[in-house]
Order: sequence, then C-alpha cells, then structure tokens
Amino acid sequence: MRRTSSLLATAALTASALLVPATAHADVSDAELTVTFDRLAKDRVAKISVSAKSASGVTSVQAHVRYKSSTAEPYATLDLTRTQGTDNDGVWESEIRPDIVARPGVSVVDTVITTADGATTIRRAGLNDCYVTSIEGLTAEPAVVDVEHPDVTMRGRLMVQRSRDQAAEPAQGLKVHATPVEATTGADGSFALPVKGSREIDVFAQGEYCALSERSPVTVRTQATEITASMKPGTTVAPYTDMTVEGKVVRHGSAGLVPAAGVTVVVNLPGELTDRSPGQVQTAADGTFHTSFTAARDVGLSGAVTVEARAGEFLTGSKASLGTLNIRNKATIDDFVLRGEPMAYGDSIVADGTLVIRPDYTNVTNLPMYLEFSRDGKTGWTVWAQQTLARPKSFSFNTTKPVTQDGYWRFRYPGGPRNTPAVSPVKYVDVKYRTKVYDFNASPEPVKKGKSITVKGLLYRFMDKAVTAPNAPVTIYFKPSGSSTWTQMAVVKTASNGWFSKNFTASKDGTWMAAYTGSANYFASDKPTDYVDVQ
Repeated sequence: MRRTSSLLATAALTASALLVPATAHADVSDAELTVTFDRLAKDRVAKISVSAKSASGVTSVQAHVRYKSSTAEPYATLDLTRTQGTDNDGVWESEIRPDIVARPGVSVVDTVITTADGATTIRRAGLNDCYVTSIEGLTAEPAVVDVEHPDVTMRGRLMVQRSRDQAAEPAQGLKVHATPVEATTGADGSFALPVKGSREIDVFAQGEYCALSERSPVTVRTQATEITASMKPGTTVAPYTDMTVEGKVVRHGSAGLVPAAGVTVVVNLPGELTDRSPGQVQTAADGTFHTSFTAARDVGLSGAVTVEARAGEFLTGSKASLGTLNIRNKATIDDFVLRGEPMAYGDSIVADGTLVIRPDYTNVTNLPMYLEFSRDGKTGWTVWAQQTLARPKSFSFNTTKPVTQDGYWRFRYPGGPRNTPAVSPVKYVDVKYRTKVYDFNASPEPVKKGKSITVKGLLYRFMDKAVTAPNAPVTIYFKPSGSSTWTQMAVVKTASNGWFSKNFTASKDGTWMAAYTGSANYFASDKPTDYVDVQ
C-alpha cells in the first residue's frame, strides 16, 4: 500500500529544483532554501531556513510569501535572522504561521539574498498548508478480477486529521476519484467506486484538505497472449513500397484460446528502414489488427521487423518476428519471347527479354541473367544458359545446346544486395520430331489409260537418329494437268518398315503427291511430287 506525503506529519520543501536566476552576478555559492512545516503540529508554524556562502558577505535575507502563484503580490514579507555561522558562511531563519482558512493549499516562498557587492540571489520553495487526509477500511469486491470478470467496487472512508492530539474524523462532501469514476463522500466519509480492474484512489487537493493517492487492494489475474502476423507484400521490397502488417492477438482464456480485443499492437523496426513509420493500433473485437508503413528510399538496407502486443492490466504482452525487411531496387523481366514454338527435336532455344530495374538510384552493373528449364514448370528448374549484363537492358539467348524434350522455360535474375530478384512469366515449348518422305514414286511412266498406277514412298522420323515410321497415316493427292487444285485420293498407313503404297487407275495426265500431316509428337513431312504421263 502506497501513500503520498499528505500522510506524513512533517513536510520539508527545499529549493533545489526551484532555482530562480539572480538579478545580478552575486558571489553567493551553495545557497539553499528549506521550508519545514509540520502539518500535524498544534501551532502550525512553518520554519524558513536559508544557508548560503558569500565571499563578500551576506547583508540581508528577506522572504516574500505569495498565495498560489509566484507572480501574486506577497501577503507576507519576512526578514530572516542569521542564527548560525558568519555573513560569509551562515544560516538565516524566520517563522510564519499560515492561515489555512484564508489561504489553504500552496503558497510560494521566494527568498532574496543580498550580498555586500550589491548583488542579489533568489531561491524559491513551496509551502502546502492543508489537513492530512487518509483512507480507512479500503476494500475491493471481488478481491480478484481478470479480463473476463473485470468489474470491482472499491469502498472505504475518507478521514481527516487536523492535529496530532486530535483523532481523525470523517471528511464529508469531498470528491474521491478512480479513473474514470468519481464519488462524493457521505457524512461518515464513506464512498463507493465501481470500476474495472485495479485503480489508483485519488483525492485531489480540495480547500483545506491535502491530496491523497492510494492503490486499491484488488488483485488482477493476468492471462497470456499470443500474436501472429504477416507483412506484405514481402520481406524484400522496392524503396517507398507501402507495407501492410496484419494479424491477430488471442488470449488464453478460461475456455481456451479466444480473441483478445482492445490490445495495443506496435510494429518495431529500425527507423532508417521507414519513410513513414507504423503507428500503434488496437485490436478489433475479433482480435484482428491492421497497420501500415512506407519503406525508406535508400536501397541496400536491411533490418529485423517484429510485431508486439503490448501488455495491459489484464493481459501479458507477446511478440512475433516478421522476418528481415530488405529494401532493394525493383527488378522485372519484360518482353519474354520464345522463337520457333513448337520446336524441332535437337534444335537450340532462342529467347529474348528485357531486364528492367527501378528506380535504380545506384546504377547497378554486372547483372547475372539465367535461362532456366523445367519439365513441369513448378519444380526442378535447371540453368540452361547464363550471361552477365553490363546494365539493365534487352538481351537475347541463342544457345547451341539441343532441346530434346517438352517443357517450360523462364528467365531469372537472382537479385543482389541492392536489387530484388525477378522471374519472367513461364512459357511452354512443345518439342516434336521432324519427318520426311523418301523414295517417293508414281509408276509406271508413261502409263496407258485404264492401267494401274502405283504410288509409294518411305516415311522417316528424325529422333536421336533417323528411323522409319510405322503405322503412320499418309495422304495421297492428285492434280490433273492444267489444274491448280489438289484432290485427296486416299489415306494409307505405313507398314512396319515405314513404306506406304497405293494402286490407282490411270485416267489422265497429272502430278501425284504424298504428305504426312503430323501429330502431337511429330511435325508434318515434306510433300514430294511425281508427274505421270497417261497415254
């Protein structure tokens, strides 16, 4: 239990913290003013004492007593008499009997020390004339509270004692405070203050009555909190990026984890990382919170970011790490183009793009750029080729390494101490095998009208090596002499050895053509032709 000095029988006020500049450069040193006042003494006399040292010697010490304000006219002026030592090193004293009825409360005592050199030094102190107050029988109901049951009523009696030889008596009609509640004492000095949690009981100075402050006897049972949060858009951002921090605070309630409302949340990070610092916020009814800040201008800076739920009367505090914030130039890869899709098996990849870095205050150089490949476009990315750019610019990859399978391609810039990483959009490339028709022939030539013409050829596929293509559909076309129109005559399947053959009846002169139209895995073939003269 803590009580203020209003409960002390004797009050000694010194001028150590109330120095007033002298009107001239005096040779006074070690000057100290003390006002001693025993509020419970029957005679209620205040003793004014000044100790001072002076090379030239003190010629007079005078006290001016003002009510409440240092600028008020003095209501008393006293000449202090030296009671100890010499004019060069002594003590000067006087007494005053304050009038508590006419001037209750604080008076200001200014002492003017005059020395033989004609200079003056001023010291100031206070005198508080009031009757000592106290609280008897202070209780709290219930005696223990928590965040789920915060309401408590504090009761007691405000008493006043006018002198040491008189018993304390009830103080009626005085205001008693426990923020934000106020009550007025009854005839027996009693009061009741319904509040939440533990509160300080305050009796402010009122007329003749001294101020009083006393802690309530209630015990607060605290609950632990947990805080979770995320920082967006990420931990590596460009200068001046608007950042958001969102999360939730929960408490360990009697029924388990529940939202913690009204908790103060702050984001902690080094000041040099912010252009606009995050402000503290309060959690909503569901325990959630949202705050924001702006990343600083300077790239290359890094620092840890944490979020903290501040402790309160009913809840303990908690913290969570949001990682390391890195301020970097923003890198992007634009204009990603893959040439020749679908690709022929064994050809090399040709790709173009542009590396852009903003705002690039530092004019970065020697930027590594990677062309990467993955079978599924999600995992297993491998470096296919790489180059180093002198500055952010357009670039091209034209490799000699053969491509032998379908897959996904991308550009990647890994970033650096001053730049964010960047990855281009992912593009899919379908790889197919080339095909070609060999030994194409329509015979015999010439041929008599009505006789049989045989159209045949051999279809090849070019994989790791050239192989014949079995069971592949080949379309045979005919264009009569003098015409520009091809007519489909038949679709035949190649044999197991890749050969195809089809007999037709000769009816007119013209050109025969064979073509494999391709599939999901194979390109269309060439379209060889052969002219047959029909007689």
